[in-house]
Amino acid sequence: MQSFSRDEDLHLEKQTFSYKDKAPGGCYVMFESLPSFYDGGHPSVVSKPFAASVKKDQTLASGEGVIYYLVTNKLYTSVQDVDAMVEFADRGNQLFIAAVDMDSILISRLYTKISETSAGSIFEKPHAEEHFVNRSLSPDSVYARDSIRDGRYFTLLDTARTTILGTDRLHRANFIRINVGKGQVFLLLQPSILTNYFLLYKQNLGLLEKTAAYTYGYAAVYWDEFYKYNQYPHSGDFSQWSVLMRYPALRWALWLMVALLALYAIFESKRRQRIIPDKVMLTNNSLEFVEALGQLYYQQHDNANLAKKITLQWLEFVRTRYYLNTNILSDEFIRRLSHKAGLPLADIEAIIDSIHFVQLADKITDAYLKEFYSKIQAFYLNTK
Repeated sequence: MQSFSRDEDLHLEKQTFSYKDKAPGGCYVMFESLPSFYDGGHPSVVSKPFAASVKKDQTLASGEGVIYYLVTNKLYTSVQDVDAMVEFADRGNQLFIAAVDMDSILISRLYTKISETSAGSIFEKPHAEEHFVNRSLSPDSVYARDSIRDGRYFTLLDTARTTILGTDRLHRANFIRINVGKGQVFLLLQPSILTNYFLLYKQNLGLLEKTAAYTYGYAAVYWDEFYKYNQYPHSGDFSQWSVLMRYPALRWALWLMVALLALYAIFESKRRQRIIPDKVMLTNNSLEFVEALGQLYYQQHDNANLAKKITLQWLEFVRTRYYLNTNILSDEFIRRLSHKAGLPLADIEAIIDSIHFVQLADKITDAYLKEFYSKIQAFYLNTK
């Protein structure tokens, strides 16, 4: 893991908040840490506006217990996006937003107000602190880092449904939770504390653990990668071409590519090239070897040996695909495999029962071998 010097000044223009960025201003550490908090794989990455994503993703559209992380410098939304976000939370999900500047459309919809300027003075040495209000987290609930300027703070809250979770070094609320229907919206005005630069300093990674502890359920976890690159107000319409034409660098690159293709078509259209014969595809001898070996065991009626080979191959698949320990095939193993593979619990239990029988049996009939093979094949075909 990468570390950074104490004197390095982390400016907003250097922060990308990208889950791939291992530089000080990236969120690589946070993204890689989230699976450990929710006992699952990495979050699903979203690269389109919220309203457009809801239309195409069934889990976002109708799921419950979903957590959506959005970390950016400036958050600009459309009315359609805000409506979709509120409906998403109201259904029983959680929306976690960390941003310095938040769109007034979203803020007014949540009945809150934010200060126009940051909490500290520009003449002071940059030093950010985050205090958790929950007294049960003391005494290790304060996290700090130099070279990060203070963020903004909330000046108006709907106290009937809002809980203050954290404050800055001047004890002004900058991290809140708002109840929306069955779900919740988290607003954090200091996204810099979620960057690699802050989290890798001393014990600051504990801040991320305490922040995630406020969330509940983990039917699915999503990570937004759209709004951090959308630093200007936009309409509800969205297309791939609109993204390309929004940024000058991408716009010039697109027109340059079109010009080069046009020149290539003009000068190369007169060139003739003889037909290149098709190259014979190489056969996969390893697959043929495995198939031949299986046929050999089957023809010799060595069913017990063949069933054990099938078992070893299946256990290896589970280890490499789902990162599960297969040394002990317990009820907990069955439950976790059923959750990760997306298959009914009864199907996994049937396979494990068959494996226990195969490991203890000296002889196996042809009928039982075919039934066992059918269960394994059904798992391969239906697993996610």
